[in-house]
Amino acid sequence: MGQSVSNRVREAFILVLTTLILPLAVLALGIWELQRAPGQQAENKTARAEVAAMLADLEAATRAATASGKIAWETQIRKDGRLYVGEAAVGLAREELTRLDRVILVESIRAHLPPVVIVCAALVLAISILMLLGSAALGWAGRQSRDALERGFGFVRRALPPLLGVQVVATAIGVVAAVGFEAAPLVELENPGTRDMKLVLVAVVVMGFSLWTAGKAVYNLRHTLALFEPDPLEIDGRSVSRADAPGLWQWIDALADRLGALRPDQIVVGLTRGFFVTSGPKLLSPGGERFEGRTLYLPLPYLPLLRQDEAEAIIGHELGHFTGGDTEYSLRFVPIYAGVNRSLAAMVLAGRGGDGSDGLITRPAVELGLFVMDRFDRAVLHWSRLREFAADEAGARITSSDAQARALLRTGAVEGRIDETLGAAFQNPENAPADLVAAVFARACEIGLDDPMATEETPQPHPTDTHPPTHQRLSALGVTPGPALLAEVTALPAEDAMARVSALFAAPDQLFRDLTADFTGGARETHRAHRESLETAAGAVGAEAIVVQDSTRAGGWALGIGGLIFAAIAIGVKLQEAQFPGDADLLAGLCGAIAVVFLLIGVGLLIRGEKPFVTLHPDALVLDGVDRPIAWQEIEQVGYRVVGGAHNSNGLRFSVFLAADAPLPSRAKGARRAKINRKQRKIEIASRRFRKMTAQEFAELIDRYRIADHARTLLERQDAAAAA
Repeated sequence: MGQSVSNRVREAFILVLTTLILPLAVLALGIWELQRAPGQQAENKTARAEVAAMLADLEAATRAATASGKIAWETQIRKDGRLYVGEAAVGLAREELTRLDRVILVESIRAHLPPVVIVCAALVLAISILMLLGSAALGWAGRQSRDALERGFGFVRRALPPLLGVQVVATAIGVVAAVGFEAAPLVELENPGTRDMKLVLVAVVVMGFSLWTAGKAVYNLRHTLALFEPDPLEIDGRSVSRADAPGLWQWIDALADRLGALRPDQIVVGLTRGFFVTSGPKLLSPGGERFEGRTLYLPLPYLPLLRQDEAEAIIGHELGHFTGGDTEYSLRFVPIYAGVNRSLAAMVLAGRGGDGSDGLITRPAVELGLFVMDRFDRAVLHWSRLREFAADEAGARITSSDAQARALLRTGAVEGRIDETLGAAFQNPENAPADLVAAVFARACEIGLDDPMATEETPQPHPTDTHPPTHQRLSALGVTPGPALLAEVTALPAEDAMARVSALFAAPDQLFRDLTADFTGGARETHRAHRESLETAAGAVGAEAIVVQDSTRAGGWALGIGGLIFAAIAIGVKLQEAQFPGDADLLAGLCGAIAVVFLLIGVGLLIRGEKPFVTLHPDALVLDGVDRPIAWQEIEQVGYRVVGGAHNSNGLRFSVFLAADAPLPSRAKGARRAKINRKQRKIEIASRRFRKMTAQEFAELIDRYRIADHARTLLERQDAAAAA
């Protein structure tokens, strides 16, 4: 609970910071810049007037002196400690006047930037306030009326992309204008220094990135208003016609008439999932039949395990969704959900940086999109739960509150037997019963049912709606589960239950066997595809060992060249002793000693050349400096750390973490490369430079061998299980 409150506070703070405080800060910056601009313009114009007057005086004095054949000594300008006289002073004044003209031009352009910052920040702030208040109001209205919810968020779906696009573009332009205003004085400098050039470069990068992000966001948003066609709901089952199941259709029609609900257009029966209704496009598997319209799905293993009134309560609940138009209502929300989510995804993709971080330019839009989705989800959840309570009331109306309560609890009580039977058949389809419906019933009669209150509550398997917790639904029915109710819920199914269900179909045995064959056929196909993937992974490595070598030659050549350079310095110092009075011998000796050390180490590295780093076998990994091979199954995880910069040219530290039950190896005699941390159960070896391989390729090679070993282990287990 505390963690949830903390998360909500953090999310609210980030929302306010990015959507309100940030544009307010930019707005304040724009106002501050607007106040500074006139003063700087006035100073520059005053300075220009002074320089222009001084230039006129200098030119007049210079002309007079020239006419009299004299040097105009009185025309003097001092700059940077130097004295400029006559024509030199006039030229310097002209250069200063030209510089001030350029500065005034830049300042005139610069003066237009603060209003742009203010307008963009105000626009971003207005959009943020509009979307925050508007979505909150629409969420409140949506909780009062489903029609208002649909209309309001249908408008949001259409308005959100352009609003987000305008906000991102305005944010980018505002940032560019603000940065440009602050960076403009650096352009005015006559001889900018290194620090000034770095600041100009940073400003250019920031402005370019901002415009690039905004352009990418608008580009990504271009298709978010396109019509969205939902994919058909894939259902494992078979459609039964009135001729196939006359008793079932008669039963469902009677329940719909008693409830005053629309009748389904199709009934689909299967072995998996729970009871549900849907009106969207459907695709039956494995038959491939496609259809639309109102569809009722019935999981057959449940029917013989439920009493007649319990089954009627559940089916009445589902038909109650047709009464309220819930399925059509849910379908109308699919394009709205899709549109809002696509708009949000466009913002995230636009702001995604090379390091995986969200861009500052798009972050306000992302936070607003998340807030809109949250208001939307709350309203939808509100109605979804209300409709579930209404559907429970519909089921109770054609049976009783007691039957509806028993149905809610009994579905949880029978799920264990259904999952066990279907799970065993899926794991071993070759030995599965020919009729899984009868097998589930027999297992429930043999073992009994579970206590639905003894296990943690999990959501019912329903593909389209959100169900409230069972205890809330029981409370809404006015039922408190007691010992008597739980005894009824966990009672064994009636002996004639299978006969009752079979009577609903024209050819029940054939239907049950066909559904079982579909289920086991799907299981076989899944196992076949899984085995093929395992065989492919296992065959990705050959039987021969692969030796990964690292080389010390590059380091040897570098040290050798360095040694020669220091040797040359030592010789040069000795030859020019006169230039180093008193220190020549010491300096030459020091450089000579460094040269000898560098050359000795360099020659040693060149002689060593290439050396095995690791050797990969199909069943084990051999590490240089470790006294025994490490079986792949002993390795819990591996780690890589590149030493230096680009991973295709520098060294790598390779870490192997062993499983808790794996014996720790030791370092081989005389080996210094391997480091063994017994507390962390870690072996670490370092490579100076890979030979004919990058660090990325090395990591992929290790992963391929680990996956191959795991795949072979699973294949061996499957073969052993099949043989047993």
